[in-house]
Amino acid sequence: MNSIDAQEIPDRDPKPAYSYRQGTGEYVGETTADPDPLESDNWLVPAQATLVQPPAQEINKVAVWDGVQWASVDDLRGVKYSKVDGSAVLWSELGAIPEELTELPYPGPFNKWNGAEWKFDVEAEQLELASKTVIARDSLLAIAALRIAPLQDAVDVDDASPDDVAKLKKWKQYRVALNRIDQQAGYPTEIEWPVEPS
Repeated sequence: MNSIDAQEIPDRDPKPAYSYRQGTGEYVGETTADPDPLESDNWLVPAQATLVQPPAQEINKVAVWDGVQWASVDDLRGVKYSKVDGSAVLWSELGAIPEELTELPYPGPFNKWNGAEWKFDVEAEQLELASKTVIARDSLLAIAALRIAPLQDAVDVDDASPDDVAKLKKWKQYRVALNRIDQQAGYPTEIEWPVEPS
């Protein structure tokens, strides 16, 4: 290209240029390149911009400048979910999401990833409910043991009143009923807890 005298260069309008983000190269918008006042076929392109027009925008895609040309790259940034535990992850990179993440929202506890979707795990729910029930039952059994001990002591030393004997029987019946809750038809989803003696 020959450099010619500035007076011989005709007036020219600015030319469209296309900006990209430093680091990622993703298209960010249109700007302008001014004509070079010294060379008629040269343009002053701003930093992080090119005269090459990016491809039309597609859903979940973004144009990325690689230094030579534009490429259409997946843009799946946003909240994703771990296939391991369903925890929300803010994905901020361009390109495909990693295999351990999914875009399908985590429906809630006891759901497991089956390779294609979340599936409710009835067995896991039952195990969790059973575990919580055992903890609650054991707490009530400890209270019953505290109530039974002094009444049983009174019976053992022949110092129990008829009221003590009646209370002891009710507390022991209560304790037996607590120990049998796992035999109920609805266990562990539906439990009819025995009423604590007054």
